[in-house]
Amino acid sequence: MLQQRSEWRDKEYRDLYMEEAVDQGIAWQIRINRERRGLSQKRLAETLGTQQSAVSRLEDPDYGAHSLDTLKELARAFDCALLLKLVPYSVLASEREHLSPDDLYAPPFTAEVPEQT
Repeated sequence: MLQQRSEWRDKEYRDLYMEEAVDQGIAWQIRINRERRGLSQKRLAETLGTQQSAVSRLEDPDYGAHSLDTLKELARAFDCALLLKLVPYSVLASEREHLSPDDLYAPPFTAEVPEQT
């Protein structure tokens, strides 16, 4: 895929694409995971010990200032894992095929491993 698209050869393009993918991707994931759990922004804010406006900022694709600590808090609140890793650009480019709400939803642990009775 990368070899077929000349824009990927431009370092500035790659850097910008990566930054936008991270900023937009995490914002969309937060919103989708909040909504699929039936949480309002206000309720998630209460869980995180913050204000509704802070959750609104986290869900804004233009915000771009998500701290690692905040992302870990969100993962705990959603009862899912947080995975951060450095990857080749080919992996980043292939991710554009997996941006549906279903792809961005991380079920809680209890959905993966139901309690035994």
